[in-house]
Amino acid sequence: MSNFDIDRVISISLEISKSDNCDIFLYNGDIERGGDLEFIEAVHANKRNSICRLILVTSGGDPDAAYKMARYLQDRYDRFELILGGLCKSAGTLIAIGAHELIFSPYGELGPLDVQVAKEDKLNGYQSGLNISAALQAMESRAIKAYLRLIGDIMRSSSGVVSFQTASKSASDVLSSLYGPIFARIDPEDLGSRSRSMRIAADYGKRLDAVSENMKDGAVGRLAETYPSHGFVIDMAEAEALFVNVRTASSRELELIEALGPSSRWPTKDSRMICLSADQEEDGDETEPEGGDERPQQEDGEDSPRAGEPAGAPSGSVRRAGRRQRSATSEDLRPATSNGTSPDGPQ
Repeated sequence: MSNFDIDRVISISLEISKSDNCDIFLYNGDIERGGDLEFIEAVHANKRNSICRLILVTSGGDPDAAYKMARYLQDRYDRFELILGGLCKSAGTLIAIGAHELIFSPYGELGPLDVQVAKEDKLNGYQSGLNISAALQAMESRAIKAYLRLIGDIMRSSSGVVSFQTASKSASDVLSSLYGPIFARIDPEDLGSRSRSMRIAADYGKRLDAVSENMKDGAVGRLAETYPSHGFVIDMAEAEALFVNVRTASSRELELIEALGPSSRWPTKDSRMICLSADQEEDGDETEPEGGDERPQQEDGEDSPRAGEPAGAPSGSVRRAGRRQRSATSEDLRPATSNGTSPDGPQ
């Protein structure tokens, strides 16, 4: 995630959090299984209020993970609000359906309720689930137009000698030779799998909307079926035709988005979840008194256990186990590798 002035970001977030009694989180990156667990753990560790405001920046991902994340926020908070600082596509739109209110910045945009499907025999390659549907519709439209045009051409060129039945048969034979090999390459099983994937996202959307009640009639179906591409821009004006509660970001919210810079606008490769509203002083790590640990020694020279700490437990293990997740610091912004470690060692 890009670097930014963490002190300024935390200062603005705490001001918004205290004035509006809300927790503020930033999630940037792909939505995938594993990332949903990190998301849930961060929310669980930092929940302080009954309202959640999530800044979500993503190109999309796994609808199952998106559903888990949105459903958890619905379960944990009385009200869930989504701030759109930049791109929020595909599975990100699914999370948006679970929000009680959408908050748009000038850069904010949603996308169709589209599922990213892995390309066959391609590593790390994904394509829109809308591709196969769009391709079939285009081929069907072209075939019908070509069929009707061929019939008319044949009958006109023969001056009416050739009957409609004969012209129809001739046109059908021509189209079979042209489009037959193309349609033969379509795998019915693959087509069914992609159709099911698209239906999964729509069904999840209906379940999330049953709680948020923020979608207009038929809007979930429109998001899943009527838009032509994965990257189609659904800005605030378009969103107002789909969602009930949509508003422009406040001046302080815009200031927070500006302070976050690219991290609030463009998705990064490595997903990262940060609580922006946790008080660092409250969450700071406990420190040992200067001069070291002066616990009394047992007669045999071994350290005696602290009160409430099991005999034989490592020093401070109980306190560390109960300590909640700290708030965001500059260390949280170091780029992570695929195995979850930073370039200079495990996080």
